[in-house]
Amino acid sequence: MDEKALQGFLRSAASAYAPKYTRFLDPAEAAELKRAAKALSLEAFFWGGYPDAERCLAAVGGESEPEKNQFPLTLLESPYNSRFSSITHRDVLGAYMALGLTRDCIGDIIIRDEAIYLCALETMADFICESLHSAGRVSLSFRKIRDLSRIPPPEGSYFRGTVSSLRLDAVLAEGFRISRTEAAGLIRSGRVKLNYLPIVRTDAPVSEGAMLSLAGHGRVSLRSIDGLTKKQRIGITFFRYQ
Repeated sequence: MDEKALQGFLRSAASAYAPKYTRFLDPAEAAELKRAAKALSLEAFFWGGYPDAERCLAAVGGESEPEKNQFPLTLLESPYNSRFSSITHRDVLGAYMALGLTRDCIGDIIIRDEAIYLCALETMADFICESLHSAGRVSLSFRKIRDLSRIPPPEGSYFRGTVSSLRLDAVLAEGFRISRTEAAGLIRSGRVKLNYLPIVRTDAPVSEGAMLSLAGHGRVSLRSIDGLTKKQRIGITFFRYQ
């Protein structure tokens, strides 16, 4: 969504009695919409079909926060047999784009446990089910499902650590098991993103729920801040994505 479209959407949402919904936004677009909405004293709510979704719809305006089932998205599921063929996120996205649809019509693509899941705009769901029959060498047969809880949780592992402060350089060092000096250098070199946005401030505050990514080393999220230890350090819990 470009700046002109964003401002037009927010003006429309400001005078609406019910929430206005965007198409799927990537994390950077969502952050920009949230900033722009706040500047107009509007609150934005986000939902991508499951708690850890990266690409989400935004709801702005109305008198209250919409329920999750009010967001205009549909979950699609297709089985596939991983014993005879493999499939990647890129394969599915390429096959989808070949249908002539834009990226903002679908959210995350999840491949797990012999199934592929797509979060799609309600208005596009039937067309995708009728048209997306293969990706790479894999046959697909998507259907709409109501139970969003069927989306499997992200793969990865939890681990704990302690930091002297919740500055970005300290949290990044603990999350990626590197020295704080090295973490500071990586931040300044532009290799770090905080909540999906590039950042070069070593002293940027990191809050609970933040996502940190380091180029070439994956990403971790700060799942909880657990209070002070006996040595007066801050206990924290991370989740490292596979």
